[in-house]
Amino acid sequence: MGRVVAGRYRLEEELGRGGMGVVWRAVDLELGRQVTLKRALGEDAGQIRREARIGAGLLHSNVVTVFDTVVDGDAQWLVTEYLAARSLEELVDDEGPLPEDRVRRIGAQLASALADMHSRGIIHRDVKPGNVLVTADDVAKLTDLGIARWTEVTRTGGAQLTGTLGYVAPEVADGAEAGAASDVFSLGATLYAAIEGRSPWGSGEDGPFAQMRRAAAGRPAPAERAGPFAPVLAALMARHPADRPGAAEVVTLLTADAPAPLRRPGRRLRRRLLAGAAVLAVAALVAGFVVGRPLWATTTGAPAGANTLGPDPAGTDPCAAISLNSLTSFGEPFVDPEVLNFGTCVVTTTLADGTGQVQTRLDLTGPLRYPPRPPVPGKMGEIEYPEAHDGSCERAISLADANRIVVTSHPVTRAQNAPLCTFSEAVLSGVLATLANGPLPRRAQPLPDWSLAHVDACGLLDDATTSGVLGQAKEPDRGFGRWNCTWEHDPRTITVEFSREWPIEADEDVPGDRIRVGTRTAVIAPVPGGHPECAVKVVHRSYTPVLPVLRGTPSHREEIAVVSVEDTAAAGGDALCATARSLAEVLVRRLP
Repeated sequence: MGRVVAGRYRLEEELGRGGMGVVWRAVDLELGRQVTLKRALGEDAGQIRREARIGAGLLHSNVVTVFDTVVDGDAQWLVTEYLAARSLEELVDDEGPLPEDRVRRIGAQLASALADMHSRGIIHRDVKPGNVLVTADDVAKLTDLGIARWTEVTRTGGAQLTGTLGYVAPEVADGAEAGAASDVFSLGATLYAAIEGRSPWGSGEDGPFAQMRRAAAGRPAPAERAGPFAPVLAALMARHPADRPGAAEVVTLLTADAPAPLRRPGRRLRRRLLAGAAVLAVAALVAGFVVGRPLWATTTGAPAGANTLGPDPAGTDPCAAISLNSLTSFGEPFVDPEVLNFGTCVVTTTLADGTGQVQTRLDLTGPLRYPPRPPVPGKMGEIEYPEAHDGSCERAISLADANRIVVTSHPVTRAQNAPLCTFSEAVLSGVLATLANGPLPRRAQPLPDWSLAHVDACGLLDDATTSGVLGQAKEPDRGFGRWNCTWEHDPRTITVEFSREWPIEADEDVPGDRIRVGTRTAVIAPVPGGHPECAVKVVHRSYTPVLPVLRGTPSHREEIAVVSVEDTAAAGGDALCATARSLAEVLVRRLP
């Protein structure tokens, strides 16, 4: 028997899962019918509530019906109609491009649904093949209203680009707010994909930014299979919103085999400036690459060094990469450059409603050791949306030089209900905008000569020491900036890494025994969680930061060298502390 949600809905089969949520087929035990249950992962229950509110006002035969929203423990679930159907995306993947008459039938139903939504002042904002369900007898229904919005409550202070890259309208890619005409364009792009077998902005194999540039320029790839249907697609996907038919007109175009409308008169011609650099935001609950805010639109090629960390990645200033404007809508952000390692910056945002604080951490890292897919030299990867875990939300991307940017947000004080993923996405958006114009900024002031920033972590332990612990000499694996180093030989791993911390000697949040290693103060303790491990934190130097520190934190900081040993076969971390201490003694002798 499956789990029962809210005492009523028995989960039967997981239908889909993505970075933000999970969808199940379930049985309503009270009414004896099959339903679909969608649960938000992490903190994004607000999206579930939005979808429920909008869906409750729509009773159209071509929109998936919303029945209810229920709370089960800490989770909020959306209950909707269950449809024995495949998405249009799956249909095309399984059967190949569809014939024109079938595309017209499906398109007319979707246009009818959009016409009803638009008449109520509702914009879907993410029409795409993955959000269209098609039954065996070709009944089509729009689904996923999680980012739909009533037109009278659109955001102010800057447009938010929302939608999936392969189907987004040019004006939205150019930074304008999505409107009814944007939905019509996305419908045209969806029908284009159904008959051509690909997005009008390309397959995405050459990266998301290439799709975004094509979208902003409004130049879809010419249709090759559409034949007489091509003028209809061209009308729906006209470059300018005013040139597109309304959704109700689209129904007529698709059902009456009417000719495509001519360019509409009366629109004043004007020169358009493409958005220079844009910002990404994501609003997808289940799968899909969804973007928000203007991302990247230029009429020429990318500047030299764009989308890389430049010739000296370790010299990049991670704090200079962060645009505080991306966080001011949430509250008051404060940058503290004196914590964690030299490729890390932490921003603490005090929420505007006074409920607490959220910390957002940006990490510059080297290439993944075992990437999920081979990197393409000179091209950026897609934004990664890992599932929220441990009360935090992470977003990441691999750059054109294979280095990576990872942004993680977590609540600090009384901010458990804050939209953590939105924080991470907003910060990454600002970084991507900067990257589009060249490498990220370098440090305006080099780190002092005494800093561990100039030390190779791998040079602090010699071969004799590491091979004595591992039982065999092993080549070290150097991390980003040479600020961490790993030696591995099963079952043991030795790690040396650098950090900047609040003074650890009297910090109750730093557990362990206070010891002396050579002339240095240190803390030694088993590492909780994971495999048995023990770590020694050695104080390299105490110093007073040049820039102001976060209010309420110590006025001075410490640079720390951490050496640890992990052994999957050990009885526990305590058993490894003597070895970790002996490693620390060697390390201290080599510290500058």
